[in-house]
Amino acid sequence: MKKASRRGSVIIVVLVLVTLASLLLGRFMEDNSLELSMATHEADRRRLRADAQSELELAIAVIAEIRSIDLNKIHAPSQGFEDPHVYAGFPARDGLKVTFDYEDETAKLPLSVLSKNDLIQLLYSLGMEQNDAERVADAIVAWENKSYESLYEEATDAAYQRSTLSFRPPRRPIRTFEEFRSIGVAKEFFFDEQGHTTPIFDTFKSCVSLYTFTTTNINTASDAVLYSQGLDEKQVGLIRDRQDEIKKKIVGTPPYFRVTSEVRQLIGGNVNMSKFDDEVILMWIRVTVQEGLSKCRVSALVAIREDVAYPSPTPNPDTDASIGLSRAGTKAPTIPKTTGTSTASTRSTNSPPTPYLTPGIEAATTLGKSTMSGRVASNTINYPFKILAWEEDNGAPPAPPDDSAKDTQAPRAASPSSGPSNRPPATKK
Repeated sequence: MKKASRRGSVIIVVLVLVTLASLLLGRFMEDNSLELSMATHEADRRRLRADAQSELELAIAVIAEIRSIDLNKIHAPSQGFEDPHVYAGFPARDGLKVTFDYEDETAKLPLSVLSKNDLIQLLYSLGMEQNDAERVADAIVAWENKSYESLYEEATDAAYQRSTLSFRPPRRPIRTFEEFRSIGVAKEFFFDEQGHTTPIFDTFKSCVSLYTFTTTNINTASDAVLYSQGLDEKQVGLIRDRQDEIKKKIVGTPPYFRVTSEVRQLIGGNVNMSKFDDEVILMWIRVTVQEGLSKCRVSALVAIREDVAYPSPTPNPDTDASIGLSRAGTKAPTIPKTTGTSTASTRSTNSPPTPYLTPGIEAATTLGKSTMSGRVASNTINYPFKILAWEEDNGAPPAPPDDSAKDTQAPRAASPSSGPSNRPPATKK
């Protein structure tokens, strides 16, 4: 009996030990599986990020080459860089899906150089009543200009100082659209009581750029931008019809306007086209790569030309007299040239390409000085363009807003002096 009892106890101990070992082994496998999954996810993320950056470099290289052979100008994606892989003649790697998106920042109007009358005309063309457009434009100019005092109490320095958190307007170009939440009068029309943006502000944002450049690209400008510059519905219709016609890619006809004189001839000579040109100056290039369920997107704001700037940090307006803006005829400052930055001219050129480098790209100081292995000894890269902003994420692009839920208003082409319309006034708080 004792031996049988002893054997039974041993079996129980062995079973308990086996159970504990199984639990420990299962926990060990679970931990290792989680760590392996995290390591695999991190490796996938790094690989997709590298793929996205490589695809972005390909897009920039294709744009630089197209520009070099087309009079140093970029007009529109239909120039040939919609799909850089097609142009380059090789596909993306197996299993990788690549999407290229382009947004011409110079399809907009540079906010920092718009005069008060320009702002009034733009806001009116977006559907705002003339009196409201005048008030909002006045407040924006007073926010930016040191030498201008608002005509309306809500946008004066005294009104800002009486707010819950006292502050003063910066007296410099607007650097972010969030600033409009603080601008008197304007915030009443651009944000609702819950702080959400209004449809008219969303449209306004799509028409103006916070970057400073010389002209707006007529090839990519929206109807609202065209209306704001004095074009009527008939003239805008002529432009759109012509663009639809040339998009058929008739042999010998490029699918875009190559010179603004084509537009003048099309719509007549009574329109002021001084704010328009035919080329891209500043452009967002967005590349989304997908492999299985994993996605990565990188975006770069590329300055095709050098005459582009972003409002710089501003010193104390009380001690620096140069802060006040001259909102009429302001020229975009030129970005200082550094090693590896493009030297492209601001206008077209017919000079033949050099035998060694693409036109518009600076020659390295070590050009022609190779080492024994045939490589050029250099610490810099002759990059064709300047990147002004960079964004990246590891998910799909955000879903577009549901337009059906908003009471949007179409832009109108009438001028402020054309009299009242039957459209209801813009909503304000």
